[in-house]
Amino acid sequence: MTTLQLIPTQTKATHGPTVFKTERNQHEVRCGMCGKIIYVDEATFSFVGDAIKAGLDNPFRCEVCKEEYDDLVYEG
Repeated sequence: MTTLQLIPTQTKATHGPTVFKTERNQHEVRCGMCGKIIYVDEATFSFVGDAIKAGLDNPFRCEVCKEEYDDLVYEG
């Protein structure tokens, strides 16, 4: 008789911004282009906050907007 043993796959730790809270990403920010809520780590949250306090536009971009912006820059 053959036995099938299932081994759960290991998931990588999530690095970078996420659309849900994680142990690392506890701070909520909005994308400066589309307004989507994204969760980020303390360093990114501080960076965004410092830029806004300095009177600049929100520099944070979600992955979708970042790709769209990069495509627009590439196309000229």
